[in-house]
Amino acid sequence: MNDLEITWYMQELSMHGFGAETDFRNLEAALANPETRQTRLIWFYLSSFLSHAAMVSKYLDPIRLNDLKRERKDVLRDRLEVTEHSNVLPRDARDNIEHFDERIDNWIGRGDTILEIVLDDRVDYDHLSVVENRVKRVLIEDGLIFISEKRDQTKFELELEPLYEEIQRIRNSANQLD
Repeated sequence: MNDLEITWYMQELSMHGFGAETDFRNLEAALANPETRQTRLIWFYLSSFLSHAAMVSKYLDPIRLNDLKRERKDVLRDRLEVTEHSNVLPRDARDNIEHFDERIDNWIGRGDTILEIVLDDRVDYDHLSVVENRVKRVLIEDGLIFISEKRDQTKFELELEPLYEEIQRIRNSANQLD
């Protein structure tokens, strides 16, 4: 892989970093507006942010590695200083966004209560007895914590700000290397 070819990846990472920033800022603005705080607009911006984050993750942590993907992974991580502990690498949110149809399949015919709500804080979340309910999408505004389900129906939590910060760091590095 030569420098020109690496530039193609850097441009894509920069574009998805910009998209993630735009959607994250729009999410914050929609949360701050009482008229949009409990609307589907929140989930639109959050899903779009997570989709851009998933694309960054795919470039840096591809599945079904072959020689080219392994080289890409190694070169990009090295040049962008992405460690194994990077907030962009875990696949819970990536899988949730890409395979949401499977989450819905899990709920069919069960009669469960399905939660999709913005909550002020963790106390409100705990009050909902979430263990007994399915979680489509929950956003705890205090700390910007996204909660949803994995394929196996267990819950996962994702702190959005550290993910956003890591994507912006990667974007800035990609811009410098472009």
